Amino acid sequence: MWLTTHEKKAMDPNASHITEVVDHKKSTKQRLDVLDGQSTRLCVVVEALEEKVETAEVDIRELNIQLDESRMMCAAMTDVVALLPYLREEMEAKRLQLPMLQRVVGNGQAPAQEYAPRLKILEPRTYGWARDVKEVENFLFDMEQYFLTANIEDGASRVTKATMYLDGEAKLWWRTKYVDIQANRVQIDTWDLLKEAIRTQFFPENVEYQAQRALRELKHTGSIWDYVKTFSGHMLDIRDMSEKDKLFTFVEGLKPWARTELQRQKVDDVSTAMGAAECLMDY
Repeated sequence: MWLTTHEKKAMDPNASHITEVVDHKKSTKQRLDVLDGQSTRLCVVVEALEEKVETAEVDIRELNIQLDESRMMCAAMTDVVALLPYLREEMEAKRLQLPMLQRVVGNGQAPAQEYAPRLKILEPRTYGWARDVKEVENFLFDMEQYFLTANIEDGASRVTKATMYLDGEAKLWWRTKYVDIQANRVQIDTWDLLKEAIRTQFFPENVEYQAQRALRELKHTGSIWDYVKTFSGHMLDIRDMSEKDKLFTFVEGLKPWARTELQRQKVDDVSTAMGAAECLMDY
């Protein structure tokens, strides 16, 4: 006679308890297997994290070394920038001594023109008609360097010499001005007056206003080198900005970390600030 499972359990009350124990053991083993698998995966993740931490520690040590090297380079550059004013003064002193040395040589027994080597003076480029601030300022700067090299000090001589290097529309403008000068309607007999007349005629309209506005809106968003280059370009278009305002505008446009570093170095002029800024690493 065959009995069903229910009938067997009814006949043997311990059979139900045994079945429950067996099922409980199976369930416990399954949970242990799951926990063991999760533990294995967790160990793998921990090992991977430990490797990443070790790699990050190596990278941090290398960055600290590079930062120390950059700080040393910046300190050296700051020292060089600090020497620039003294070098300029020395060069100016040598330049002032040059005419005296020329006179001494000229008063010697042998004629200086006959035996002394003649230095070829590089002549400046002509200026035509470009209504661009940088072109105008470059021409005026080149002329001033030429006057110093050629030892041309007289104002009228400088005017005559400079106007010989005007070309195109600029030459036509000067011919008109020269007629007015001959008729005593205009006076341009010094280098400063000629510079002012050239700037008034050939500078673009509102150039200083536009440059000041661009400086006010300029921000250090890319590399420091690009910021310094752009700032310097706008500064060429502004003639009457005080040194204090230049420094303030330059420092305020920097990123906070760069601004803090320059304030820590206590830079007191825009040239020194630019030199110090170019030593900083970009972040």
